[in-house]
Formats: sequence, C-alpha cells, structure tokens
Amino acid sequence: MAIVIDANMALFAERLHISSSRMTQEYGLKTIDEIIEAEAAQGNTFAVQYAREMFNSPEKLVKIFRLTDVENKFVLIQSMDPKTRSEVLPLLEKEDLVMGLYFFNQESLLKMLMEVDTEELVNVVLDAFPPEELISLIPEEDLAKFFMSKDVDKFIIVDEINNLPPDIKQKFIEGITGQPYGNIEDPQGLIDSITSLPEDKFRKFMSQIDPDIQRQLIFQITNKDQQYFQVFGNNMYVDMLSTLMKNDMVPSMIALEPETLINMVSVLPEDLLSTVAAQVDTKDFAQFLIEGHLDFLEKAWMI
Repeated sequence: MAIVIDANMALFAERLHISSSRMTQEYGLKTIDEIIEAEAAQGNTFAVQYAREMFNSPEKLVKIFRLTDVENKFVLIQSMDPKTRSEVLPLLEKEDLVMGLYFFNQESLLKMLMEVDTEELVNVVLDAFPPEELISLIPEEDLAKFFMSKDVDKFIIVDEINNLPPDIKQKFIEGITGQPYGNIEDPQGLIDSITSLPEDKFRKFMSQIDPDIQRQLIFQITNKDQQYFQVFGNNMYVDMLSTLMKNDMVPSMIALEPETLINMVSVLPEDLLSTVAAQVDTKDFAQFLIEGHLDFLEKAWMI
C-alpha cells in the first residue's frame, strides 16, 4: 500500500517543487526538517528559500546547511560582497586571524608592521625575544638616541644610575675615570657630579658611555615600565624581526590588536580572505546570517 501524503505535506512539496511521487518514494517517513536538509544539500534553491523564511534558530541553520563543514562556510562567504565579507572577520578568534598572516610573504608582513602603532609592535617583539635578548640586539646608535630622548626623564636615568649593581657601577666609574675603582676616593661624589650636569650636557655624556652600561640602564628602566621600549622606532624593531624566519615571526603577531590583524588580513585576495573567514565559529556565523544576511544562502551552492 502506497504512502499517501496529507494536504499540508502536499503544499510543502509543491512549495519545494518536489513531485508527489518523489515525495512519497524518498521522503515518506521524513520530517520537514530532514526534507529541507536533504534538498538544500542537493542545491534545491526552493528549499533554501523556504529554510531562510522558516528558520531563525542558529542551531537549525547549522544543521540544515551543514555549516560545520568549513567548505560550506567558504562557499557562502565567497558569495558575499566585499563589505559583508569584511564583517565576518571581527567574529574570528585572534588565533584564526594570525593563521591568515601565513598567506603573506615575510617582506609584505614586515612592510605592514612598519605601519602599526609602536606600542603594538613592541608587544610583538617582546613576544619574539626575551627582554634581555631584545636589549642586546639594539644597535649602538639607537642606544645613544635613547639617552638623548626627552621621552625619558633625566631623573629616571639618574635613579637607575644609582641603582646599578655594584659590579656594573664599578665598571661605570672606571670607564669615566680610566682608573681602577680602588683609586677613586669618592665614587659617589663622582656620580653626583655627573648627574648634576645640565640636562643637555648630561644626556650627551650618557649617550657616549660604554654600550654595556647603557644596555644595563635601559634594562632597568624598561623592566620597571615597558612603555619606554616605545622610545625606539618601528624601523629598529622591524629590523630585529627580519632576522627571524617567517614561521618564527608570525606566532608573535598574536600580540597585535584584533583590529590591526583584521586590517592586515583584509588585503588578502578574495579567495584567501574567504579561506580565513571560513574559520569563523559555526554558531557565530549562523547567528550572523540570521541577523540580516540570509540572502547569501540563496546565492551559494551547498554541498
């Protein structure tokens, strides 16, 4: 005995352009949700249209259109206009945005890093290098510029001179006098005479001392407040990062702000940008579609 579909199911079948015979043979015992899922998977645009009108649950959208499949998300995102596609990127986790940076060559990444805020770039470099190593990589001309910079208060430098470890302070005094430390009658008096110099003369003097002493002072100053790393410009930090292989550099870019990562990834070609955007969390993406973007379900073919 043949299965007979009721009037409601007949109307449903008509709406989806499914013949009565196929409806009974293939879907006689299926629920509406199951039928829509099967038809949408076969590319039945009428099923897609019906689903977008009837379902406003992210969970149902995920199931019907198999959005757990990254390829399906890719197809949908690829069908979007550039503006809508760019609106998917803020939904991604930072780790997914960083993965998108691997599509760039290192030269392109370094050029983009030249344009980011120095504060963010410092965070990247500190993620790539321990502070001690970072300071050891600073060129001598940049060491000198640090002490000439008005962004570093003279009295901060003075405090750290007085806080130098005994062996470093001894080396500092010997470097100034050219004599063994034991021959100096009043070491602290000598230091006081240097720190009491007029600011311009003090800075010039400090810019010319032993680079090892300069590095120690910078280490002490930045150890107390890392914002002083911003005294150095982007050029120096990008040069440091250029010594790394791309695969060693990119993970440290997790220290960039999400907005910066989005701006960088946004310049990828359309297909690569869609590949990155397709890593979006499935439920977040379904909610995004529900909130005004369901029309793209009709434009994309579904596997």
